[in-house]
Amino acid sequence: MAILSTHTLDSVSGNSATNVRVQLFRLLGDCEKELVFDTRTNQEGRLSETFESAGSEVENYELVFHSGDYLEQHNRQAANPVMDSVVIRLNVRDFERRYHIPLLIAPHNYTVWWSGTPEA
Repeated sequence: MAILSTHTLDSVSGNSATNVRVQLFRLLGDCEKELVFDTRTNQEGRLSETFESAGSEVENYELVFHSGDYLEQHNRQAANPVMDSVVIRLNVRDFERRYHIPLLIAPHNYTVWWSGTPEA
């Protein structure tokens, strides 16, 4: 099983972004997708979830951080936000890996990167 983890930070306050809704979808076709998990970041802005292969050599996923909801709750969202979620597409080939995707969020920007390590 692969592990997907994140540490989500509020770059305005410098604190962990707690209770941010995060969803992972397996992309099945042009417009079809399957929910893999739907969870929220913990009090440290972190989450760690496992997921399995559906049997394909390469699988495509969509990771969605609902950042607009979080920013609005913390009075950091402008009226009529243009960016209310962060969507990241992942191509997963190795299901014996940990994929760590840290995210910095703010009302008008975000920064994301990833690091992957083989499981021990």
